[in-house]
Amino acid sequence: MSFLLDTCVISELVRPVPDEGVVRWIEARNEFDLFLSVLTLGEIQKGISKLSAGKKKSKLKVWLEEELAVRFAERVLPVTDDIALMWGSMLGRSEKNGQTLSVIDALIAATASVHNLALVTRNISDFNGCSIDIVDPWSIS
Repeated sequence: MSFLLDTCVISELVRPVPDEGVVRWIEARNEFDLFLSVLTLGEIQKGISKLSAGKKKSKLKVWLEEELAVRFAERVLPVTDDIALMWGSMLGRSEKNGQTLSVIDALIAATASVHNLALVTRNISDFNGCSIDIVDPWSIS
């Protein structure tokens, strides 16, 4: 099985003290079965942009632009026409059922669906009604 890593998962890896369960889960996977959405890069850049100038901001910028770019070189998935159509279907179903999905979360879920990937996230409730497989490495012992 292959996996789409949500922003919270990839960000966990650069925390000063990352969750051991998340680190173990990632290390137990074949690197080439792990994917990112291009939107995750944007979310990380957004977080970096909100930081004041300093060591932490510089370190995260290098991590995003050099380390992450190299690690996931061919495994950053763009938003395609198929993903946009799936996104529209997911949002439509969600609204019809009285649920709300954020635009970014719905696009990430659509990416997982189109590429037949399980989404790895801590934020399970953000993806209610998306009909995708979800793995929460924080809850695995």
